Amino acid sequence: MTRQKLISSSLAGATLAMLFGIALLAQDNPPPAPSNNIDLTGLPGSRGVYVRAAGRWLGLTPNVLMPFERGRAVALEILNVGSDHAIVEIRGAHSGIQIGNDTRPTFYLHGIDATDLYLVRAETKGGYRELWMPTSRHFEEWAHFRAKDLTDVDILGVDGDVVAVKPRTDLKPGEYALASATQSGERWLRLGFDFGIAGAAR
Repeated sequence: MTRQKLISSSLAGATLAMLFGIALLAQDNPPPAPSNNIDLTGLPGSRGVYVRAAGRWLGLTPNVLMPFERGRAVALEILNVGSDHAIVEIRGAHSGIQIGNDTRPTFYLHGIDATDLYLVRAETKGGYRELWMPTSRHFEEWAHFRAKDLTDVDILGVDGDVVAVKPRTDLKPGEYALASATQSGERWLRLGFDFGIAGAAR
């Protein structure tokens, strides 16, 4: 086989591999299901996460979720022993958005990527809230959320870059955050939009 044929064959193989990878990615991250019966009247035009309460739109506060390993000496880090988790802290014992009349609220993401979104429960510690994240030596997956802190959600496409996110089960009273990756694949750095559930019946 000539050099030109070898190059052409290699390019064709690379193209097929890339297309196969894209197909797998689309299969793993299906687009949100469309919904045509959601009223967005009055939804703010700026990017963010919103919830409707008492007839008005409330914007959830974004927080940078940067995990830090607490109390782990440099020597232990080098030897990879000691703490096996990192902690994210959110200022304040409670979110400024407390939802008291709905334990399965619907959130509306405007211009926020929902392909790598998590609904995670936080623990209140004095004057702040904590998110625990088990750690890995793999940099791109260095810290992820504990399974016991996560709640599955349904995601519906609404209109353009607006999607609706709703928990699949009732949320217990407490503090939560909707965590979205800042960029695709960067699981160690996220934006967390926090809220609380006051526990009133729906």
